[in-house]
Formats: sequence, structure tokens, C-alpha cells
Amino acid sequence: MSALSTPDIRSFLIDDTNERKFNRNHVYAHQVEQILENRHLVVPNRRNRRGAFLIIGLDHGGKCISVPVEATNDPTIWRPVTAWPSKGYEEAKLKQKGGKL
Repeated sequence: MSALSTPDIRSFLIDDTNERKFNRNHVYAHQVEQILENRHLVVPNRRNRRGAFLIIGLDHGGKCISVPVEATNDPTIWRPVTAWPSKGYEEAKLKQKGGKL
């Protein structure tokens, strides 16, 4: 996979460490998992940030969540670094780009 190609993310590797980080931002593991089942967008993460890509997507309740992810040994399974309720510009990016269902 080149640095510019968008990965085919099919599932997340969630552990106690990243789940605690989600929870501090009032986001929960089930919500993070749900974004792959709903409209979402995968974009390169900002420079000098942990996680090569940022996934912006909707949980089943329509809440927009942003999740930076790191690669694992399986190219379809990515590890969330953390997660947070999307900022306005992140949500606008999802709306503008349409996202993937």
C-alpha cells in the first residue's frame, strides 16, 4: 500500500488502552465499531499525528465521530488510537465528500 492509497478498513482492533481513550471523550467502543457500518470517510491524518488515517463517520444514532487509526499486520484491520465527537469542520468534510456506505 502506498502512502497515498486509501486503505480498505473492514474492522477495528480495540483494546483496553484505546477504549479508555475513547471513553475520556464520551465515545464508546460500540459507537466506533458502528461507523464502519454507516456512512464514513477515510482521509489521510494531519502531519505529525499518531495514526496514518482519520476515519470520520456516523454511529447508528447519527452522531459523527472521528477516529485516527494505525495499521496492524492485517491490512483490513486497523487499530483506533482514540476517538472523539467530530468537530464541525470534520463533520462538514463528511457531508461534503459524501462518505462511503
